[in-house]
Amino acid sequence: MDARRFGNVQGLTIKGTRRIYDAFYSSAGMLFAQRGGFFRPYHDAVFRRFWNHDIELDDLAAISGIVTEFGGSAGDFEAYVEGPARAEHDRIIDEAESLGVFGVPTMVFNGELFWGGDRIPQLIERIRDPSTADLALGRNRA
Repeated sequence: MDARRFGNVQGLTIKGTRRIYDAFYSSAGMLFAQRGGFFRPYHDAVFRRFWNHDIELDDLAAISGIVTEFGGSAGDFEAYVEGPARAEHDRIIDEAESLGVFGVPTMVFNGELFWGGDRIPQLIERIRDPSTADLALGRNRA
């Protein structure tokens, strides 16, 4: 319900998922799009289409189509998926788990974990003044 509430405010439709997905292809597409300089349009298209039930996250052809829509090469993307994407994907997940990431949104700043949308103001404050971490974490400044 929170996702739907946030989506409604932004004019987005969010329908419930139909099943459990393996989001590897869409995640690999995100990494590929980041390198290709079209991360934001790729991300927005996948997000919108998935939550509107227009695509399946684990359909390689559907994800390749979105990659090409924003200027990427389907052949290069599929070679990436068959090549280094899995190792990079798994390394990022392992790193996130080692930092304590477990849900969305989770943000890490200077090694400090912030979880939940209601923590964003605290994160902004910490970015503005990193010295506030000592007080918030009960560390002595002396």
